Amino acid sequence: MINQQEDQELIKRAKNGDQAAFSDLVMKHRSKAVDWARSITHDSYLAEDIAQNAILRSYLHLESLEHPDRFLPWLRNIVRNQAIDVLRKNKRNNLYIHNSEINHTVDSDTPEVVTLHKEWMESISLLMESLPVRNRLIFEAHFFKQHSPDEIAEEFQMTISNVYNIISRSKIKLQELRFRKETTKYLQQKMARSLLTTQLLTIPSYRSAYSSMGHLLNELISNVNDNNYSLSDIMGFTGQAFRIQTTVDCGLSGSLIYDWGWVMERALIAFGFQTRSIGRPGRVLTPDILIEALDMIHLSIDRGMSVIVWNLVKSEFGVIYGYNDQLQQLTYRNAVEESLQISYEKLGRTLENPELFVGTFENSDRIEFSKTPNLIQALKTIMDHARGIEPGVAGYFTGIAAYDIWIEAFENGQAQPVGHAYQVSLLTEAREHAVRFLKSWEDHPLIQGNSEIILLWHDAMDHFQIVHELYVTLYPSYPYGMPGVQMDIREQTIDLLKKVKAVENNGIVALEKIYLQLIQKK
Repeated sequence: MINQQEDQELIKRAKNGDQAAFSDLVMKHRSKAVDWARSITHDSYLAEDIAQNAILRSYLHLESLEHPDRFLPWLRNIVRNQAIDVLRKNKRNNLYIHNSEINHTVDSDTPEVVTLHKEWMESISLLMESLPVRNRLIFEAHFFKQHSPDEIAEEFQMTISNVYNIISRSKIKLQELRFRKETTKYLQQKMARSLLTTQLLTIPSYRSAYSSMGHLLNELISNVNDNNYSLSDIMGFTGQAFRIQTTVDCGLSGSLIYDWGWVMERALIAFGFQTRSIGRPGRVLTPDILIEALDMIHLSIDRGMSVIVWNLVKSEFGVIYGYNDQLQQLTYRNAVEESLQISYEKLGRTLENPELFVGTFENSDRIEFSKTPNLIQALKTIMDHARGIEPGVAGYFTGIAAYDIWIEAFENGQAQPVGHAYQVSLLTEAREHAVRFLKSWEDHPLIQGNSEIILLWHDAMDHFQIVHELYVTLYPSYPYGMPGVQMDIREQTIDLLKKVKAVENNGIVALEKIYLQLIQKK
């Protein structure tokens, strides 16, 4: 009863323009809003975003609340509507949550949360001041007055797509302002504990022209591994040598967009690593989570481990291997440049560059590298991917089924030449690693202990050798894919891809039989 009376008093003051009173309301009930959103979406990232939007919509919209004693049901209804709208927009997406994602519910009574919401309100004020007049009015109409994009388009005589663009840019601008404030606070806290420092690890060496996750996992494992595993060993045990993924037009992103955290977690099971990651395709990270990513980077580098990132500066994998708190810079390398200085602010997302992935090894200092990687786990990772048993990303097709999509892209005339050429070159190298992996580990005790398994292992090896040879034949001759160059490779490509699919499936079937026999013996 006392809490309800306090809420009513705060609402009364907030209606009269007292921003501090509204901030107090947010402080008290933000964690509830996040929990309500999470109960609907089952997604921590979306819940944070939805709660923020719901609170933002309730700001300056308190006039519509006729009964102050109904504030919580009123706010909950706003959260519910926001969550349902988001789920409708993302109904084709798989909202899978892997173990590395973190529960972000916070205690609303802590001084940190009080400060957070004070700064959040300041960010709104700064945003409103920084926007052009028309954009500010559109922002107010959408977030405060809850007008639909259709209504705003009609009111301002503009297209709906332009309305969405302005709303998105305004939201990202607010996120940028909040992230700057959070970064400043994070560094101030480090300074108070005398932790501001500079760390620079050994420059990661790249042994390939490609920045795939498999190549980066090899670099990181090599840093803490005394057994001198080859790139092919790492690509095989992580399953990366056996991956395939594409889109309906065989675009450049086809092999690069997947649930990075889940794949990284599964890839490292065979080595006994535990992972921690932030970020998934299609998710714009909130400032709170971005600061957590910055802290993850610091902690990992302090332990001597570089960090895998996606889309730090562009749509590519790279490695962060140093930081400088004084200059607020990260030291980063990709397949082309080995020492790029990237501002901490680059972690803040933009409309053009919304996604970010950060992945670290959690237990690298406790792994016993004298033991052989777990072959059974590696086989399961390979099989599950081949059969499409992994979280999906809308528009991307994985495993053996991806070959059908690739073939259809050529049959329908939709295949992008550059994307196709890149995919073939990437998979030609990957399948070469698959063959080397199978040859290198044919003497594994689990293989040599059973004559039938030996035959199956050689059967898989032979099939993937043929797959690699077919990919070499499939590799488009230069200058296919170059602007203005026309080369008709349609029929040849369709024929070869059908052969690759059939042979690769036979190789996977052989590995599946091995796996089933091995788990039956356990």
